[in-house]
Amino acid sequence: MLYDEINVQDVVDSEAAMEFMKEATKLATSTELEDIGLKLEKKAKLFSDLLSEDHISDLTEDEFRQLVGSIFSIKRKANRILKANGFESLQQSITDLLYSDDNIDLRFNRFIDSVDKLDGPMRVNFASELLHFSNPKKYWLWTNWIWDSKTGTGSLPLIVQEGVDLSGQTDGEIYGKVGQSLALVNAVGHSIGFSDSGKGLFGTDVFLACVYAVYMYTVFRVKLSQEFNRILPELSELAQRVLGVYKMEMN
Repeated sequence: MLYDEINVQDVVDSEAAMEFMKEATKLATSTELEDIGLKLEKKAKLFSDLLSEDHISDLTEDEFRQLVGSIFSIKRKANRILKANGFESLQQSITDLLYSDDNIDLRFNRFIDSVDKLDGPMRVNFASELLHFSNPKKYWLWTNWIWDSKTGTGSLPLIVQEGVDLSGQTDGEIYGKVGQSLALVNAVGHSIGFSDSGKGLFGTDVFLACVYAVYMYTVFRVKLSQEFNRILPELSELAQRVLGVYKMEMN
């Protein structure tokens, strides 16, 4: 995406972003955050290998379960998805999502409409993760913890300027608008340092997970007792969980 200095200033709240990262680094070390970035690279290697044009027609049900198992919101729903949709239908829908010549918004909407027995946010997460981790240089991550268009919450609106439009008539249109904002957040993040925990968009993925975790801690600290707060996972674990890389072995 092309961007200029004015667009960056209009979209990205750099001061808020740096403040969130400052709070995050009080709760996790830079090494822990960089390890998450490396795990995202490993996750992307899995997705890009299994979903490559050369392999996707030979994808197996076990490999499909492996992919779903690393998507936080649906990791325990692989069998339900397979039963409701059928493996061959899912395989075709994924192929169309990743490799059709149509515009990304059309492909995104078609995939969302094709998957049964998942609620709307889970279908969005599913589509977004397939795109992003199979081709992280081309596609971006949009999950409901990054931007929930129904409630207006998530980590992204916390670090963009008030008034930035993330709405849309369809999920495909929203995916495009999220991508435009994330391209600018990523550019600023690598420029001033808050996206340095991973390569490319992976650094921004880690940052957004940190923003979400810091926000969650703030909300729970206000609403819940200190004793209950102790059951919350540490920032590094929470970030790994929402990014689908918790307990992923590093080789």
